[in-house]
Amino acid sequence: MMSARPVLLLVLGVLLSGLAQRTSAQIVPVPEGSPLPGYARQIELPPSWGVDGPVNHLQLLNNGLPHVLVTGYWPPTNEIVRRFSQRAVQNPEGWVGANWENRGYNIYSFFPEFPNGVGQGVGDFEVDYQDTSEDWWPLLNAMKPIGLITFSRASNNQNWTVEGGNRTYVTPSWSADFTAPLRPEAGIPLIDLEPPLTERFTTLPANQIIQGILDEPALDDLVPHLSVIDNSRYLSNYIGYHGCWWHAMHADPTDPAYNAAAGHIHVGFVMSLEEAQLAALISIRALSTHLDTVLLNPRGDMDCNGVINGGDIASFVMALVDSPAYAAAHAGCFVRRADINADGAINAADMGAFIEMLVGE
Repeated sequence: MMSARPVLLLVLGVLLSGLAQRTSAQIVPVPEGSPLPGYARQIELPPSWGVDGPVNHLQLLNNGLPHVLVTGYWPPTNEIVRRFSQRAVQNPEGWVGANWENRGYNIYSFFPEFPNGVGQGVGDFEVDYQDTSEDWWPLLNAMKPIGLITFSRASNNQNWTVEGGNRTYVTPSWSADFTAPLRPEAGIPLIDLEPPLTERFTTLPANQIIQGILDEPALDDLVPHLSVIDNSRYLSNYIGYHGCWWHAMHADPTDPAYNAAAGHIHVGFVMSLEEAQLAALISIRALSTHLDTVLLNPRGDMDCNGVINGGDIASFVMALVDSPAYAAAHAGCFVRRADINADGAINAADMGAFIEMLVGE
């Protein structure tokens, strides 16, 4: 039976979600140079990192597994995704994203650094409309993530807010950032292509993320909830909209850039770094479990047409013999569909099960 705390918080999350999402978002810039939290690293980056874009530092792992993207802005959100960075200067402990936790996904992160205190930052996804857009499109087109979460800092609270959606606005309605041009304007895809007040909604497994945090005793002080929509008009809503929009553009499973889930999470900066890091891992685990239900169901359906028949045989055999060309040409999830018994290996045991499924059809 669920304990009293999870039940109470779930009820409060529903009743107060509208209020919480209005008050938790970081809706305006903080003064340039404001002090960082004590836990935040102050890392100096090479000057070129502010202009060459994250795509030029992306090293996609060719292991046949699909890719997941996580991004951050101000601390703690850059800190909670740091171990998924491939860049040694930002992550000296080393990248942990390759087939993370043996879950079948490669996790990559990109985020800015703040060597001079809170502000616009330097490097990837600076807290700036133009920089975020310029970094976003080349990276996403190259990576084609099967899932993505954009994280950003919320105001002074301990909320873990899975935003229900995001909304775009006319240029003057956005809050000003740090560097001119201060708002998104003509020439940015979001302004050129998306009508003002368009709303796009999360496809993250919100309930699983919330329940995972409620079930973790170490996170008793956090208040996880789902908002209706992010009403803020600053960079958090802006990058969150990009994630939901990317999903909408690539929601067709036959799309080579297929995206199965995307959305934004606001992180209250009063929580400790340890709490934020743990909640982020729980959220990414929930996303990977959700992706499994979408991508691997049913196992054996190699061409993803909903049935297991003769059309799946050639692809199954290529996966069985570990054809490098096959693994490189597919989105990883299809290779994993050949693991019929879900034991992490594709071998003779799967071949027998696959034949039984074929005969059954």
